Amino acid sequence: MWKPYQERNGKLPDFLVEYRFFTPEEGGRQSTPFQGYRSDLHYEGEDINVEGIYGIWPEFLNEDGSVISEENECVPESGRAYMWILFSDEMSKYHTQHAIPGRKCWFMEGSRKVAEATIIEQIALVHEKNFKN
Repeated sequence: MWKPYQERNGKLPDFLVEYRFFTPEEGGRQSTPFQGYRSDLHYEGEDINVEGIYGIWPEFLNEDGSVISEENECVPESGRAYMWILFSDEMSKYHTQHAIPGRKCWFMEGSRKVAEATIIEQIALVHEKNFKN
Protein backbone atom coordinates (compact mmCIF):
# COMPACT_ATOMS: atom_id res chain seq x y z
CA MET A 1 0.00 0.00 0.00
CA TRP A 2 1.29 3.45 -0.99
CA LYS A 3 1.75 6.02 1.79
CA PRO A 4 1.09 9.48 0.29
CA TYR A 5 3.99 11.94 0.20
CA GLN A 6 1.90 14.44 2.18
CA GLU A 7 1.76 11.98 5.08
CA ARG A 8 5.46 11.17 4.74
CA ASN A 9 6.65 14.77 4.40
CA GLY A 10 4.08 16.64 6.47
CA LYS A 11 3.56 19.24 3.76
CA LEU A 12 1.26 19.96 0.85
CA PRO A 13 2.13 18.95 -2.72
CA ASP A 14 3.85 21.71 -4.69
CA PHE A 15 1.48 21.80 -7.66
CA LEU A 16 -1.14 19.83 -9.60
CA VAL A 17 -1.02 18.74 -13.25
CA GLU A 18 -3.24 17.04 -15.73
CA TYR A 19 -1.13 14.47 -17.62
CA ARG A 20 -1.25 12.02 -20.51
CA PHE A 21 1.37 9.35 -21.12
CA PHE A 22 2.48 8.98 -24.72
CA THR A 23 1.72 5.70 -26.44
CA PRO A 24 4.59 3.52 -27.67
CA GLU A 25 3.77 4.72 -31.20
CA GLU A 26 4.32 8.31 -30.02
CA GLY A 27 7.70 7.35 -28.54
CA GLY A 28 6.36 6.73 -25.04
CA ARG A 29 6.62 3.87 -22.60
CA GLN A 30 5.43 0.32 -23.29
CA SER A 31 3.14 0.60 -20.26
CA THR A 32 2.29 3.26 -17.73
CA PRO A 33 4.30 3.23 -14.49
CA PHE A 34 3.26 2.32 -10.96
CA GLN A 35 2.59 4.78 -8.15
CA GLY A 36 5.97 5.87 -6.81
CA TYR A 37 7.34 6.52 -10.31
CA ARG A 38 10.24 8.95 -10.27
CA SER A 39 10.55 10.89 -13.48
CA ASP A 40 11.97 14.35 -14.06
CA LEU A 41 10.15 17.36 -15.47
CA HIS A 42 10.84 19.81 -18.30
CA TYR A 43 8.90 23.03 -18.93
CA GLU A 44 7.71 24.17 -22.35
CA GLY A 45 9.68 27.15 -23.62
CA GLU A 46 12.92 26.19 -21.90
CA ASP A 47 15.97 24.84 -23.68
CA ILE A 48 16.71 21.41 -22.24
CA ASN A 49 20.41 21.96 -23.02
CA VAL A 50 20.47 25.22 -21.02
CA GLU A 51 17.94 24.94 -18.18
CA GLY A 52 17.97 21.14 -18.14
CA ILE A 53 15.37 19.03 -16.38
CA TYR A 54 14.11 19.18 -12.82
CA GLY A 55 13.75 16.60 -10.07
CA ILE A 56 9.97 16.79 -9.66
CA TRP A 57 8.10 13.56 -8.98
CA PRO A 58 4.45 12.86 -9.78
CA GLU A 59 2.02 11.25 -7.36
CA PHE A 60 -1.00 9.97 -9.27
CA LEU A 61 -4.60 10.60 -8.26
CA ASN A 62 -7.85 8.67 -8.60
CA GLU A 63 -10.77 10.27 -10.43
CA ASP A 64 -12.16 11.44 -7.06
CA GLY A 65 -8.93 13.36 -6.33
CA SER A 66 -7.56 10.96 -3.73
CA VAL A 67 -4.03 9.58 -4.01
CA ILE A 68 -3.86 6.16 -5.69
CA SER A 69 -2.91 3.76 -2.92
CA GLU A 70 -2.19 0.64 -4.99
CA GLU A 71 1.53 0.30 -5.69
CA ASN A 72 1.44 -2.78 -7.90
CA GLU A 73 -0.92 -1.65 -10.66
CA CYS A 74 -0.19 0.64 -13.59
CA VAL A 75 -1.53 4.15 -13.17
CA PRO A 76 -4.07 5.47 -15.69
CA GLU A 77 -2.83 6.60 -19.10
CA SER A 78 -4.20 10.07 -18.33
CA GLY A 79 -5.45 11.90 -15.29
CA ARG A 80 -4.21 14.21 -12.58
CA ALA A 81 -1.11 14.07 -10.43
CA TYR A 82 0.34 16.03 -7.55
CA MET A 83 3.90 17.16 -8.24
CA TRP A 84 6.62 17.12 -5.59
CA ILE A 85 9.76 19.22 -6.05
CA LEU A 86 12.98 17.66 -4.84
CA PHE A 87 15.30 20.12 -3.13
CA SER A 88 12.30 22.38 -2.56
CA ASP A 89 14.23 24.68 -0.21
CA GLU A 90 16.58 25.63 -3.05
CA MET A 91 14.13 25.38 -5.96
CA SER A 92 10.72 26.55 -4.71
CA LYS A 93 11.24 30.21 -5.71
CA TYR A 94 12.22 29.18 -9.25
CA HIS A 95 9.24 26.86 -9.64
CA THR A 96 6.83 29.39 -8.11
CA GLN A 97 7.72 31.62 -11.07
CA HIS A 98 7.73 28.85 -13.71
CA ALA A 99 5.12 26.25 -12.67
CA ILE A 100 2.25 28.55 -13.54
CA PRO A 101 -1.28 27.34 -14.32
CA GLY A 102 -1.77 26.66 -18.00
CA ARG A 103 1.91 26.02 -18.72
CA LYS A 104 2.75 22.82 -20.55
CA CYS A 105 5.46 20.49 -19.29
CA TRP A 106 6.66 16.92 -19.79
CA PHE A 107 7.54 13.93 -17.63
CA MET A 108 11.05 12.99 -18.67
CA GLU A 109 13.05 9.77 -18.58
CA GLY A 110 16.51 11.06 -19.32
CA SER A 111 16.16 13.20 -22.44
CA ARG A 112 13.00 11.37 -23.58
CA LYS A 113 9.54 12.89 -23.14
CA VAL A 114 7.19 10.15 -21.94
CA ALA A 115 4.13 12.17 -20.91
CA GLU A 116 2.73 15.61 -21.54
CA ALA A 117 1.16 17.62 -18.76
CA THR A 118 -0.48 20.96 -18.12
CA ILE A 119 -0.13 22.70 -14.79
CA ILE A 120 -3.54 23.15 -13.20
CA GLU A 121 -2.75 24.92 -9.94
CA GLN A 122 0.00 25.79 -7.52
CA ILE A 123 -0.60 24.36 -4.06
CA ALA A 124 2.34 24.56 -1.61
CA LEU A 125 4.17 26.93 -3.97
CA VAL A 126 1.50 29.59 -3.56
CA HIS A 127 1.28 29.06 0.21
CA GLU A 128 5.07 29.26 0.61
CA LYS A 129 5.21 32.40 -1.56
CA ASN A 130 2.58 34.11 0.59
CA PHE A 131 4.44 33.26 3.79
CA LYS A 132 7.89 34.29 2.52
CA ASN A 133 6.89 37.72 1.15
